[in-house]
Amino acid sequence: MNRKTGFIILFWVLFFIQSAGAQPLSLEKAVEMALNNNPQVIAARDNVDSASAKRGQAGSNLLPKLTLDGSVGRIYQQPSLINLPASLGGGTFSTSPDEQATATSYGLALRQTVFTGGKVLMGYLIADINYQVAFESLRRTEHETAYNVVTSYYDLMKARKGLEVINSSIANLNHNLEQTQVFYNAGIVSSVDLLRVKTQLANLMIGRLTAENGIKLAWLSFQNVLGQTLTAEAALKEPPLKDPAELTLGQDELLALAYVNRPEWTAFNLGLQAAEKGLTIAYGNFLPSVAYVYTQARNKVEYDTTKTSNSDLQNWRSMLVGSWNIFDGFDTINKVREAVANVKGAKAQAQAIKDLISLEVNSAYYSLLSAAEKIKASQTAADLADRTLKSAEVNYKANVISEQMYLDSQSANLSAQLNLWTARYDYDVAKARLNKAVGKIVI
Repeated sequence: MNRKTGFIILFWVLFFIQSAGAQPLSLEKAVEMALNNNPQVIAARDNVDSASAKRGQAGSNLLPKLTLDGSVGRIYQQPSLINLPASLGGGTFSTSPDEQATATSYGLALRQTVFTGGKVLMGYLIADINYQVAFESLRRTEHETAYNVVTSYYDLMKARKGLEVINSSIANLNHNLEQTQVFYNAGIVSSVDLLRVKTQLANLMIGRLTAENGIKLAWLSFQNVLGQTLTAEAALKEPPLKDPAELTLGQDELLALAYVNRPEWTAFNLGLQAAEKGLTIAYGNFLPSVAYVYTQARNKVEYDTTKTSNSDLQNWRSMLVGSWNIFDGFDTINKVREAVANVKGAKAQAQAIKDLISLEVNSAYYSLLSAAEKIKASQTAADLADRTLKSAEVNYKANVISEQMYLDSQSANLSAQLNLWTARYDYDVAKARLNKAVGKIVI
């Protein structure tokens, strides 16, 4: 065996091993991939981390601040000359040696906020609320992403299933064309009948091109939701299509659950709390601020030649420091007005958000009921269309019915099969939509 032959064998061995190891992409795995790779989810997680850091910054204002500073180096200050009057003996002397000195200083300072009118505490509580809001925003993004994955997954499944049905119909119609050609050659059918079959086949070929293009678009949309590019069109794992499940919860119960679990409603209530605490901060500007300050320092100066002029001084302070803004040009009053308006504006949005949630829940509820009924109706229609097509095929071969009736039976069966698969997929999408509307899995 030469090197080239061995390389080819190795290539195909690796290819088959990889192909054998490739598993169809399930819906659960697709959701997991999207939650790990979707840019919007990643950005929402980063926002949570940022809000957590800001909460830590706000919390640091409640804790004491301890600083240590020091310096060492050379200094020079030109001395001042003092002339003594004759009554004191006359003469001149300087306040310090006329030379450079080595200066060393260090100090320790402790500052602890004691009272700020509630501004520091409220600032921390608002930062904590903003963190919770960011987390609810992450939950909302994850819910929407998961729902979008379900929708795009089933859109791709429907597109592929539609192509399968069209290909099956093309195969059947090719067989029908052969049969019609035999009848035409025997003089049993006219050229019009033969041309009608060919026209139907040509239309199906156009439909197949449209379906193939639809698959490509659905595939691009699916990858976009996943947040990553797949190397090839992956095989999707066919979800088990079960009979419609019974929804045990009524509309009122679903709506009550939504008000507890929907991230938007939770975030709104948190935002209202933040606005109210902002009002407390605004009123806090009318009150004084008090802090405890302790400092201890040491300053040392050493002259190189005149040792007697050296200095070594120590000091410390332990004090309560307060300040009170008596008049600030009506700035605080206007901040209070702004905070009051923010609280009123936040409360005014409550009913609009509740109405929107109610609309989404009720719409999803009715869509689910409708999707369940469509499955039953589509199943009945598909069974009837299949029986009709089998009977038409037998009768057409026996030249009992016309070629047009046989083509109509094929078209009706094609439509019924597509409607059945669409109804089954739409039902699963409707379930995901209701779960998203409620904010938790209820079916």
